Amino acid sequence: MKAIQNATLAPFTFALLCVVIPQQAMPQTPIEPWPQAAGPHDDWTATALTSPPLEWSVETDTNIRWRKSLPETGQSGIAVWGDRLFLTTMKPIDAETKPKKGSDIVLYCIHSDTGETLWTTDITGDPAAKSTYAYGFSSSSSPTPITDGKHVWCWNASGQMGCWTVDGKQVWTRRWKPTLGRPFNKQYEPIKIGNTILNVEPLEPENPERRDDAWNFLRGFDSLTGKLLWTETQGLTHYNTPVLGRLPDGGRAILAGRGAHHDTPEAPAGLTLTRVDGADAGKAIWNWNALPDGKAQVTQCWDEKYAYWLDETRTDLVLINTADGTEAKRISWTNDVSHTSYDSENDKFTTRHHINFDAMEPRMSVFPAWHANISIYPHVFFQCFYFEGKRRGKMTHIGPRHCITRINVETGSVEYLELPFPVPHLDNETVKNGEFYYPGMTINSRGVDVGEDKRSGRSGWWWCFNGNVIAVNEYLFFTFMSGKVQVIEGTAKQFNENALTAFNDLGKFGETWSVNTPSYSDGRLYHRTMKELICIEQD
Repeated sequence: MKAIQNATLAPFTFALLCVVIPQQAMPQTPIEPWPQAAGPHDDWTATALTSPPLEWSVETDTNIRWRKSLPETGQSGIAVWGDRLFLTTMKPIDAETKPKKGSDIVLYCIHSDTGETLWTTDITGDPAAKSTYAYGFSSSSSPTPITDGKHVWCWNASGQMGCWTVDGKQVWTRRWKPTLGRPFNKQYEPIKIGNTILNVEPLEPENPERRDDAWNFLRGFDSLTGKLLWTETQGLTHYNTPVLGRLPDGGRAILAGRGAHHDTPEAPAGLTLTRVDGADAGKAIWNWNALPDGKAQVTQCWDEKYAYWLDETRTDLVLINTADGTEAKRISWTNDVSHTSYDSENDKFTTRHHINFDAMEPRMSVFPAWHANISIYPHVFFQCFYFEGKRRGKMTHIGPRHCITRINVETGSVEYLELPFPVPHLDNETVKNGEFYYPGMTINSRGVDVGEDKRSGRSGWWWCFNGNVIAVNEYLFFTFMSGKVQVIEGTAKQFNENALTAFNDLGKFGETWSVNTPSYSDGRLYHRTMKELICIEQD
């Protein structure tokens, strides 16, 4: 298919719980929308009536319906409803601007069939809350818009949110004072539940309950007026991504975490499950503390049975009972595990069982990559960061190399699968303390290098916020900063090379940058990079 330039998850419960409703029961709803960041089921999964495209390449123009050049980098996901796509970018910056920071974004409405821009609107942010443009840990444009086919809600993480009709008419806007004084790492995603939209923000400066070192809270607003409805009281760290879900009694709740780098004030470190509907909206159902400490810098996954604490400072996965917040069990991810490794010279996979990473020489520690995780009962999946070399003056071994991990929370089995992920050497690469940087990655479509932080020029295997993982039917899509997308069959009987479905690209390695999450709708995947928006469709 010529690209247009510039223009029953068997063991997976949430997807299975979806009931096919006759089309006449909801005529205003298109088939398979992706209305907000976490998709139609609010848990980053979709039950597709049409199989998603599994293999594609932007570099070779394979299975690409259209590509649309974007004038500036942006980090939001893509909300999809019928023939409308909604996403944000940073406001285009001048080539001579130094430093390359800003707080204003642009909301785009794009036609899903052609990539044509239907309308745009600027959403300004607080000038005191500027973000680096190509920052590998989020920006003002990180929050994903939400749509219900009639309205679109959009957030600027630098302090403004609002509602527009799908034709671009403003309904209301609201400003707030975002957290300042720390790195611009805001990875929460806005959520809509019924007629309530959720934001993460501190209390107003004039609020007598506001602390000197301001805490962040979940706050519920009326979606059609912007009126504040409630504020939860436990606080959460805006480095994590709260997840909406359904309680065993049918009610709705959201799981959020506290604890992160850079001395975030919200405490104690741990999890809170908060009711978000009915008369108890905004009230905590339970709290769980990660004694003595911990870092909630992940997507906070849970289901009707368990909530999952995934923490870089631990050596195990903690399962908390959804019903009452008590600890159910712990599963070590370092002892008695299986590891499928890849020999690139001989193109051969080898699987070993009953491995103990703690007993290796030198000792290997496992670091679950931030936000590159998903849970679909009975499995929890996460990407492993990989690093070998000197870190803060000490030799460090973090791994295993280029692996995705699958944990069965019922059997306790832990399987590591190494991806055949080539990281080619480029003429312009630089190396420092064992870390590789590719400066060409952060050049936007207008030829402006907006990557002032050299850490943004990494492959996606170390110290960055890769896009969230999504699952369509049994297939998981892992996106890496260098624009590579690995598709994995999550339900594979053995989590070895047979689970590797396809290794795809969003552009040429070294010239492509993406910390974005794909969206699925009606047989198409919509994805994006710093340079362009991409419609992927099987030819």
